[in-house]
Amino acid sequence: MKKFLHLVMVAILLMVMLIFVACGNSNKQLTKKDFLNDFDYLMKTMEDTFPYFGVAERRFGVDIRALGKETRDMIENYPNSLEGYANEQGIDLEDMPDLDEHIFWSIIRHEFFSHFAGLAHAYPLDSGLYKLFQPQYLSRQSPFYTSDNYHAFTNSVSQRFYKEQEALFNTLVEEEEALFQFIFRGYPQIQLTDRTVNTEIIEEDKIAYLEVPSFMNFYTSTTSELAKFYRDIQGYEHLIIDIRDNSGGSPDLWRMLIMKPLWADGKNMPDMPLFAFHRGTKLGKSLGEKNLKMEGQHTRNVPETEHLLPAKEIIETNNLLHINEDDIVDLAYGVKFNTSISNIDEWYVRQAGILNYYPFNGQIWLLTNGNNFSGSALFARHAKEMGFATLVGEETGGAYTTSSAGSFFTLPKTGIILRWDIDYLTDSDGRALNEFPTTPHHLNRPGIDALETVLQLIEEDSF
Repeated sequence: MKKFLHLVMVAILLMVMLIFVACGNSNKQLTKKDFLNDFDYLMKTMEDTFPYFGVAERRFGVDIRALGKETRDMIENYPNSLEGYANEQGIDLEDMPDLDEHIFWSIIRHEFFSHFAGLAHAYPLDSGLYKLFQPQYLSRQSPFYTSDNYHAFTNSVSQRFYKEQEALFNTLVEEEEALFQFIFRGYPQIQLTDRTVNTEIIEEDKIAYLEVPSFMNFYTSTTSELAKFYRDIQGYEHLIIDIRDNSGGSPDLWRMLIMKPLWADGKNMPDMPLFAFHRGTKLGKSLGEKNLKMEGQHTRNVPETEHLLPAKEIIETNNLLHINEDDIVDLAYGVKFNTSISNIDEWYVRQAGILNYYPFNGQIWLLTNGNNFSGSALFARHAKEMGFATLVGEETGGAYTTSSAGSFFTLPKTGIILRWDIDYLTDSDGRALNEFPTTPHHLNRPGIDALETVLQLIEEDSF
């Protein structure tokens, strides 16, 4: 029985390999040198494009460069480097699986990126995210389409890796718990909620409640439900919008389906200027220019200029007094974005399914917590800065970016796809949004949650 776990792993991998050989997709056996080269490519690409090394150290206490050296040593010294964790799962050193693409993915996911999880969308995709994202980045009609993203999701090496990982995940989760924990660490595949919104009347003619668990999966039926809800609560005194534990999605959804139709004064939609800076490498500038061009084609963030400007010029012209001096050393180019809801073209709103507006003249409350990332964190920031809502709850998580298409990087040997934001985003004072997340107007009161806190504030007329 001593070799049982090893034999199980070998049998599973052989089965997966046979499937792909039969399909004409056999894979060359990679060496440890190949994995080290892929990791070196990862670190070099981060040096060229990732703008948050300083933020990671100040906010999370993580020196990414030092962590990279430790992780590289872990890859080089595998299996001994992970013997302790394997023993915790009941796996002896001689039974540990050989270093392959999936063990390599596990190491970079759990031993590297997990130390600054939540910062700037930095992570390697798993097979669940690959399947979720792929359709969005393949269609030339999609607002997320770029040639770089198309390559990431269509190259044969990545396709093979993620098919194999999906098969391995499904097999291990059902049949071999120890190996599942060793490779995936209990890491769940992403699951989209079936419930896109939840509406409720808390107090007739006075308090309405709208819960939005995600900005990833709105459908036509959701838009119709929202429109009916907005009509029904006209004249109410309070609307509570709950985005707690909403991990994000497309900002277009909250911009077009929540803020735009509910805005009380359609002639007064203030701007919340954002400043995006990019690293001074050839790749950093190239990706920054592509993002600028893409944002300029849509109606979300409108760039002030058609091209990136020198970062120093942006900082001096806009008096960004609080930008971090250490961070800006590596940031050579920048652009100012206008992000007003008034940017949205009416055609896009109607395409989204909103045919009429329902100005809400009462008080809007927005419930937030530390699990708000990406699109939901941006919603909280806009809602606060533009005066759309009063925020109640906890500080948001972060992951702010203007890069609507995302930035994906493919490791050449393994095909693993990495993602992180390339834009160092600041507010109108120069503070990095990813270092200083949005704080609510009212924190949770002792012993009660955000919803209970709001109801108390309403009862006390404390707003």
